[in-house]
Amino acid sequence: MCNRVDNFGISIEKISEELNAEEAEEKYYAAKEVNAFDRPALPVVLDHHGRKITHATWGLHKEIPKDRPALGINLTAEKANTLYKKYLSNRCVIPVSGFYDWMHVSNPGKKMPLKVKHRMHWKEAGHFYLAGFFDVWDNNEIGFGVVTTQANELMTAIHNSKHRMPICLNIEMANRFLNDEPIENFTYPAFDPILTADNLEPDKMPLTLF
Repeated sequence: MCNRVDNFGISIEKISEELNAEEAEEKYYAAKEVNAFDRPALPVVLDHHGRKITHATWGLHKEIPKDRPALGINLTAEKANTLYKKYLSNRCVIPVSGFYDWMHVSNPGKKMPLKVKHRMHWKEAGHFYLAGFFDVWDNNEIGFGVVTTQANELMTAIHNSKHRMPICLNIEMANRFLNDEPIENFTYPAFDPILTADNLEPDKMPLTLF
């Protein structure tokens, strides 16, 4: 699904211009790799008392049970009208430069497959947006979850046919998402983002003879 992203090098000024969003804070967090399970606060764009860029904690819920650490990290688009109905109009987009996933590769002579790290990014673009739903907690902090969809051809190759991927958006689609268009307009195959993948661990790939 999606629990590691990077937003290093993104221009908040550019994000503000693209999505007509006010910069609500003076400094914004950026890192080369962010782990959702650390509950990071990332810059997001949302409509809450006006469209703005502000920090939100990765995780839709303020309290996450210890036995369910992934709760609220990723949200299933196909369940948006049931499980997440109360958040359907709480739209946000998370500007990123990439996200990470692991290809499962057969390891000859071994029962467990190799896991080879890949970084996905938007082809010929420095940044793009992940779709999210947000909630405002009782202390006025904001939490968000990334909305996921069925894997496209690229992500199926990276992982497997049952895998999912975050809903990835360009500028136009990010604006439409924030304007509350039906979630089905953004899921695969209705919308197929132009992603590419970089193998970050090529030395792990097993040698094969052809």
